[in-house]
Amino acid sequence: MPQRTCHILVYRLYEGDAVSRHTFDLARVAADLGMRPAIFSSYGLGDLPADIRPIARTTDYAGYAGGADLTILQYPLWFPLAERFRTINGATIFWYHGVTPPALWPQSDGRDLLETSQIRTDLAQYAHLAVADSPFIAAELQRSSGYPADRLRVAPLGIDIARYAVQPDPAQPTALRKQWRLEGRRVLLYVGRIAGNKRIDLLVDALSLLAPAYPDLHLLVVGDTQDGVVTQELTASLRRRAAERGVARRVTFTGRVPDVAPYYRLAHVYLQASQHEGFGAPLVEAMAAGAPVVASADGSLPWLLGVDGPDDAAAGLIFASGDAAELARNVERLLVEPDLRERLIAHGRQRARRFSIEAFRLRAAAILCEALELAQQAPAPAASLPLTELHQQADTALRGYRVGSRLPLMAKAEIALRSAATTHLKEAYFDRIVERQVNFNRRLAGAIQELDQELRRLEQATGVPDATDGP
Repeated sequence: MPQRTCHILVYRLYEGDAVSRHTFDLARVAADLGMRPAIFSSYGLGDLPADIRPIARTTDYAGYAGGADLTILQYPLWFPLAERFRTINGATIFWYHGVTPPALWPQSDGRDLLETSQIRTDLAQYAHLAVADSPFIAAELQRSSGYPADRLRVAPLGIDIARYAVQPDPAQPTALRKQWRLEGRRVLLYVGRIAGNKRIDLLVDALSLLAPAYPDLHLLVVGDTQDGVVTQELTASLRRRAAERGVARRVTFTGRVPDVAPYYRLAHVYLQASQHEGFGAPLVEAMAAGAPVVASADGSLPWLLGVDGPDDAAAGLIFASGDAAELARNVERLLVEPDLRERLIAHGRQRARRFSIEAFRLRAAAILCEALELAQQAPAPAASLPLTELHQQADTALRGYRVGSRLPLMAKAEIALRSAATTHLKEAYFDRIVERQVNFNRRLAGAIQELDQELRRLEQATGVPDATDGP
């Protein structure tokens, strides 16, 4: 019997990215199940683990042939390669990591991609199983895509708990304190992307409220500050905010660092103020490392901290979303209540174990096997959708088109030249315009179908023929 194959389609792939790490783990789970995994990245490859590099490649819609026994679509954002998911044979899994609501994206640049990403969650309908990282985004996926609840699973991301729980060489935190001039400071730590929905501005505001009474507090923001124009602009605005509130010298942006693990050992308190968080891996890492946590009562964060359980079992303090004053009050409690601090540290370490890489691999293996079995029993939900011919014609994008040439001797050079000359126009403008049109077409097709169904219901209820049917 030939070895089964597993393809994983992903937006981009590089070491240090949460979805990329999840992709690595899925490929390893597939291999442990005796499958032959391959990863297809739409937007290039960065640094990769040694075992992943041989099975990873870059491709596009036109270049991907499909044909795997099992195909997994990683969905933190929509990307053109994802559209192949509508035509794939074999078992399929839609793995949803949550899409940031466009309203929480401060810059107009990139907002249309988020809007498209929300609309295209209908891709889940082509999956035999859909999986979400938390109950919060499982509910979000149901609302946006209408995916049936009985085929939706929750599987938290896997975190290498041991890596963060291990006590580091004491010289390492000392060196980091010296590098960032944190000697004698109590550190309020944030680790993660510099993005609008992360609400780092609230951390700056909370620091400014605490600063007069606690002159030794320092906010350390660990994350890439150069990841595109939007990130650079947001970082600049956060620096201005700190200056306006008189705490510019007490806020440090490290930029991208080679390893975040030792930074958790600097934290007197770890802060996560996100308004929309599909999972929150740094929060789990902080708990595993023994840092007490204060987090927003938004998204998946209360679930991660277990605040819905017994009051004395919660692994952190939460504050009302967007409320910098309550955030500051909770931080102050951890500064002045040592018993509370120690209790949260103990509960955090215990809670973090629920999200271990070992627990993830067991869940993921069961999900992969279930999808393969379901594919033998019944089609994906899309097979029962009442799609009209208008729906089928709604996608007007020429996704299979590739630059070509009829000149045999000059073909490669001409193709390279034409591609290089047009990419800046195609990706930045033309592709975005086309995808907006596709979104409009699909919504219009759906509205027309709903109107047609309503007219037929009225006809049945009143006995008056629909005038659009003709004589």
